[in-house]
Amino acid sequence: MKPPASRPYRHSRDLDAVIDLILACRTGERIDPWPPVHEIRARLGTEDGARLWVDEGDRPVAFAMIWEGSVFLYFALPHASDETLEAQAIAWAMAWARASAEQHGERVVLCVPVCNDDPYRAAMLARIGLRRGEWHMIRMRRLLHLPIVDPSIPPGFVLRPAAGESEAPALVDLHHVAFATASETVGERLNWMRSPAYNPRLDLVAVAPNGALAAFCRCSVCVEEHVRLGSASAWVDLIGVHPVYRRQGLGRALLLLALQNMRDMGLNQALLSVGSWNSTAQHLFESCGFVTIGRVFWHVYDEEMEMAV
Repeated sequence: MKPPASRPYRHSRDLDAVIDLILACRTGERIDPWPPVHEIRARLGTEDGARLWVDEGDRPVAFAMIWEGSVFLYFALPHASDETLEAQAIAWAMAWARASAEQHGERVVLCVPVCNDDPYRAAMLARIGLRRGEWHMIRMRRLLHLPIVDPSIPPGFVLRPAAGESEAPALVDLHHVAFATASETVGERLNWMRSPAYNPRLDLVAVAPNGALAAFCRCSVCVEEHVRLGSASAWVDLIGVHPVYRRQGLGRALLLLALQNMRDMGLNQALLSVGSWNSTAQHLFESCGFVTIGRVFWHVYDEEMEMAV
C-alpha cells in the first residue's frame, strides 16, 4: 500500500469529506472535543491554511489546518495515526507559518495543542524542536441532568434572549467594551446567528434598569456531533460583562439561565474551554457545576525564542 499523498484542501470539493474525517476521529472516549465542528466548518470557508493527506482513492485519511493564524490542528484516522505523517503535517504548517509571517512582517509562531494524557505526542513534538508553554487550556463539562439553581440578579435587571438580528450592532459594541482585544464584526455575528449552531434561547443578555445592555452569554449547539455521534451538547462560547456592571453576578446568572435552557432543549451536557491563568472564570464555572475533563498544553515553535538560544 502506498503512503498517503499530500495535496491542498479545496473547499467546495473537500469540505464534507473533511467534516466526516473529523467526526470519525472523535468517536473515542478521551478525544478533545475542541473546536466544535460548526466552528471548523465556518473557518474552512474563510481561511486558506489547510492541507489533506489522501489514500489511493483520493479519500482523506489525515487533515491539518492553521487556526487563527498560529494554531496547528491535526486529525488522522486510526490507521494513519503515525508519527511520520504528523511530522510531515507539522513541517507543512511551519512552512506555511514562515510564508505568512514574511508576508505580514511578523515573527514565526506555531502552537500545537496536546492533551495532558498524550505523552507520546508531546515527546514527538519535543524531538522536532517544539517546547511546552507555561500555560494551558482547561476543558470543562457540566452534565445537565444534575440540578441547576435558579439565576439571581440585582433588582431592576432583566435577563432575556437577544432581540434578533436588529440588535447585532449593539451586541458587537458590548462585546468590544467587555473585551478590549475583541475584533468581532457585525457581519461575523450575523453569520453565527444564521448558522445551524445558533439557537436564540442560548443567545442571552442582561439589561440594566436604564435599558442599557449590561452583559451577554453566547452558546452554540453542536448539531453535527449530535447527529453523527449522539452527543447532545452545547458549547459556552463567551460570557462578557460591561465594566460598569461587573461584580454583580450577571455573568453567573446568564450562564445558569443558559444551562437551564440547554436542559429544556433536551441537551445533556455543556462544554467550555478556559485558560489556566483565568482563575476568576474557573471559579465562576465551578460554582455553576462545571468540572474539569481535560487539560490541553500548548507546544510552541517561536522564531524569536529559537534565535535567543
